[in-house]
Amino acid sequence: MELKRIIARDSRSANEKAIQLYGPEVLIISSQRVDQQTELIVAVDVPSEPLAFAVPEKFNASAKEAQSSSKASEFKPDAPKFSAFSEVFETVQQSPQPLASLEVPEQEPLTKAPVAMNPGQTNANVEHYEQQRNLEIVNMLRQEMSALRQEFALSRQMQPWRQTLGLSADIDRLTLAMQEVGIPVGLRTLLTDSIRDLESLDAAWPVIERLLAEAIQRPTKPVPDSGVHVLCGPSGAGKTSMLGRLAFAAAQVHGAEKQVMISFGAQRPGAWAQIQLLASQAGAACFRAADVAMLQTLLDDLHGKTVWIDTPGTDFTALAKQLIQVHSGLHVHAVLPVDATVTNVQKILQNPEIRWSSLMLTKLDEAAYPWPLIKGLCDQSLAVSCMANDSQMTVAPLSFDAQRLVSLALAPLLSLLPEVKPLAVAEPIKKPLRKPRVKKSEPITVEILTPTRSVKSRRVTDRSSAKAVHG
Repeated sequence: MELKRIIARDSRSANEKAIQLYGPEVLIISSQRVDQQTELIVAVDVPSEPLAFAVPEKFNASAKEAQSSSKASEFKPDAPKFSAFSEVFETVQQSPQPLASLEVPEQEPLTKAPVAMNPGQTNANVEHYEQQRNLEIVNMLRQEMSALRQEFALSRQMQPWRQTLGLSADIDRLTLAMQEVGIPVGLRTLLTDSIRDLESLDAAWPVIERLLAEAIQRPTKPVPDSGVHVLCGPSGAGKTSMLGRLAFAAAQVHGAEKQVMISFGAQRPGAWAQIQLLASQAGAACFRAADVAMLQTLLDDLHGKTVWIDTPGTDFTALAKQLIQVHSGLHVHAVLPVDATVTNVQKILQNPEIRWSSLMLTKLDEAAYPWPLIKGLCDQSLAVSCMANDSQMTVAPLSFDAQRLVSLALAPLLSLLPEVKPLAVAEPIKKPLRKPRVKKSEPITVEILTPTRSVKSRRVTDRSSAKAVHG
C-alpha cells in the first residue's frame, strides 16, 4: 500500500476527489486543515503480479538449499488469483467482531460469520447511492432558488421603507455592510429598526451583538455521553466525525469497553472504512447494520452500553422518523454544519413532525456564511448540545456558546465596514444658492505721476534772437 496526499478547499471536495482518483473503496487515514484547505491522507493499493516460481516439494536444512529456496516464491502454480487489498479488507470487515490489529477490545461476535459481498451487488449499491445523491442535489437546488427569489422580493419591498428612515452616515454604512455579507432580509430589518436612532458605529455595534446573542441563547444541554444516540443530517455535515469525537470523549470518562459504534445503512463509498478508523482511535467496538431489523437485534444484544449510530445523508428526515417509530429509547440528534444552506436548516428546524433530542453544530473552523443557521436559531428554540471544529478529531466537543457563534458571524461584517460607501439616494434637485450682492462703489482713479524732466535754459544769442524775430 501507498499513502497519497490530497488537497482540496473543504472535506467534501477532498472526499469526492479521492473517490474519483482511487475508486470508491479508498481508505481514508486522516483529515486535517492546512493553510485554509483540507488535507486528506488516503491509503492506495499497489498492484503486484503473482510470481510463477514453484516451492520445492522438500525442504532441506543445508545452507545451499535454504539459499535457493529463499529465492523461490511461496505461491504454488495452482494458487488462487491475487486479490486486491480493498476486496480483502472489505470481506474481513464484514464481521461484527472488532479486528485485533485495530486494538479494539475483544468480545464475542453478535452475528454469524460474514459473507463476502458480490462485486456486482456492490456496484449496484454504489449506483443506487449516486442516483439518490443526484436527486437530492437537484431538489436542494430548486429549494435554494425558491428561497433566493423570496429574499429578493422581500428586499425590494423593504427598500422604500429604508429610504424613509433618515439614518445617520455611520448607521447607513452599517446597514449596507449587513446587506453585503448576506444577512437575511427579515433579520436585517429587525436589526436596522433597533439601531435607527443611533448616530455612531461605536454605539450600534454592541446593540447588534447583544440582540443576536439573546435571540439564539437557550438553556444549556449537556454533551451526551451515555445511552443510545443516533446522528442524522445532510450529506457532508460531519456526522461520522462528530460520532467519533463523542465516542472518544465518552471512552475517556466511562471506559472504551462500554462504547459501541454502529454504521446503519451506509451507502457512501468509504463510509464503513472511515467509521472503523474512528472506532479504533476511540477503542470502541464497531458493527454494521444493513436494515432496521438488524439494528434492533444489535441494540437488544448491546443493552447497557453506550451506542453511537451513524446514518446516511440521503433522505435523512424520513430515516429519522422511521427510527423514532421503531425504537422509542433512541435519542435522535440533528447534525448541521455552521454554514448550512437555507434548505437544510429548514428541513431540521422547521419540521414539526420530528422531535429532535438536540442539535449538534460542526465545522466551526470552516464556517464562512452562518447566517441561515443563525436565522433558524432565532426562529426556533431547539436545544444545541455541542459544537466542534472539523480538524480536531480527538478533541471533545464543546458546549454551545452563543457569543462565539455571533462573533464568528460578525467577523466578515466588521472587516467590511471600512470599505462600504453609503448608498447614493436620489434627492430633489436644489437650486444653487445665489451669491450675495456686492454694493457697487465708485471707481477709484489712480493718478500715475510721471517723472518730470529737467529742462536746461537755453542761452540766448544774437543769432537766435534775430531768428526768433524774423520767423
